[in-house]
Amino acid sequence: MMFVIILSISLINSVQAQDKDIYQNEINWLLDRFKYQEIRGGTTKGLDVELDVNASEYFKSLQNNNLDKKDKDRLAILSMVGEYRVGFEFLETFGSENNYKLDKPYQSWGTEMVVVIKDEPNFISLQHIMMMYFKDEDGSITGPYIQKHWRQDWEYEDENILNYKKNKIWEKSEVNKNRNTWSQTVYQVDDSPRYESFGEWVHSKSASRWVSQPTPRPLPRREFSVRDDYDLLKGLNKITIMSWGWVMEEINEKIIIPNNYLGSEYGVARYQRISNYDFKPAHNYWDKTKNYWSIVRDKWSEVLSKKKVCLLESYEGKPLYLYKFNYADDYKDNQDNEKAYSNVNNIIKNFVDSTC
Repeated sequence: MMFVIILSISLINSVQAQDKDIYQNEINWLLDRFKYQEIRGGTTKGLDVELDVNASEYFKSLQNNNLDKKDKDRLAILSMVGEYRVGFEFLETFGSENNYKLDKPYQSWGTEMVVVIKDEPNFISLQHIMMMYFKDEDGSITGPYIQKHWRQDWEYEDENILNYKKNKIWEKSEVNKNRNTWSQTVYQVDDSPRYESFGEWVHSKSASRWVSQPTPRPLPRREFSVRDDYDLLKGLNKITIMSWGWVMEEINEKIIIPNNYLGSEYGVARYQRISNYDFKPAHNYWDKTKNYWSIVRDKWSEVLSKKKVCLLESYEGKPLYLYKFNYADDYKDNQDNEKAYSNVNNIIKNFVDSTC
């Protein structure tokens, strides 16, 4: 059973949180809101997991004081590779209006692995793949459920950053003062762009930290599925690498275009290394579909080479990720690269808006 799920259930039951609107002037403490509000997000339960007390080989190598700065940076990034229990938590902290209505805290969980796609001197690409089992109330187990998750690309001294503007429009801009920095580009589950930022790694004996510049980004699913009162997030990320795993913190401002500040949220994704979880089905899925997803990435690289990229929300009533996942399932059973290339080329073409 996942820790974040146990935590959310025990807090709700012990203080009898109510499903009602909470306004910031009605309460004294903003962070401790579980006693007032129910939690939205994941309510399922998973398998018991065993935390791995051993540091990864990448992290062990990172502790070598004789390495130069760039080598340490690369090892810090590669230390995110592994198998994890993940907790996702987001809390709206305050709003600009006098008695702003605070959204419900969000919590969800997952078990996922992070694998290396590319490892080059100035470029590292990491793929997240979720593999989850669910435990019903009667104790029965279903799964595994496997899904390609988000991707993160890291580039050393990147000269261009992909900035989100609005309405699924991104534009490239040049980076000033990029010496010794690494950019992190985050991609959606279908490998379409999400956001990019850059920052410098700082290393110490027990942890390595990367803090990004604040950059605009589209609303994530946890927000656009329930909110339509703002247009984008302007977020700052902090990633901390430690022996037991890593944590990504987010400080996000909620912005109404062009420059109207609505409120802020704090988020944390905690990746704890686990040792007793058999990710073999996820590895099998990736082995059978990684060539397909490589075709997808190549096509996106072509699209994103332009100064400006505009995407449509749907095509024939369906979002892009549904097409991509269906094509991946087809490819898994019949690894036809020519057909995959045709499918990918056609569907991305149908989602790119050339008129904006």
